[in-house]
Amino acid sequence: MLRKLLLRWGAALLWAAASLPAPANAELASAFVSPEGRFAAVFPAEPMHERSGRDTWAGRVEEGSFDLTRDGLRLRVEYHDVPRMAVAILPPSLVLDLAKQGVLDDMGASGASAEPISLHGHPGLALRYVPAAYPGVTEETRLFLVGSRLYVAFARAEQPGTAEQAVARFLASFDAWESGGTVASVAGGSSGGM
Repeated sequence: MLRKLLLRWGAALLWAAASLPAPANAELASAFVSPEGRFAAVFPAEPMHERSGRDTWAGRVEEGSFDLTRDGLRLRVEYHDVPRMAVAILPPSLVLDLAKQGVLDDMGASGASAEPISLHGHPGLALRYVPAAYPGVTEETRLFLVGSRLYVAFARAEQPGTAEQAVARFLASFDAWESGGTVASVAGGSSGGM
C-alpha cells in the first residue's frame, strides 16, 4: 500500500514538473510538497517555514507560512485554518472577499484587480496590485478556500526577466488538497494557478 502511494506521489510530481516550463537559467526548480500545509508548489530552493496558532472564540486556528526571497524574487505560501463555524455560516465568496481586503490593506495596495478562479472546484481569486513598499512593482496573489483552509500564494519579481518567469511558474504550479487527501489525489486535476 505504502509503495503504491509513493509511486503515485512520484508520478504526480514528475507529471507536474514535466508540465511546467523549464527555468530560463540553468537553475533547477524543485517541487516543494508540504504534507502539513497540504499544498505543493515549485520554489527554486527550499522555503523557510514558520508555524503558529491562536485561540479564537470559534476554536484554535492553525497558520503556517513558507517563504523564499532570493535574487529579487519573493515567493510565499500561507495557510490559515478558517474556523469551521465561519465556513458553515459565511458564503465562500465572502470569506475570499474578506481575505482579499485584508491582503490589499496589509500591502497598502494600489491599482488592484481581482478575478475569480478555481482550484479543483474550490473557489479562489487572482489578485494583482502594486504594494506600497515596492512602487512600480506588481505583486500577484492567489487566494483559494479549500475546505476550511484559506491559502494565500504571493509572488513578486523585483527585477524583470528571469524572476518574472519564476513568478509565473510558481503561481501555475500551486496545488492544494483537503484534509485526508494527498498531492496524488489532485495530480490528475487542473493545474494550480488558474
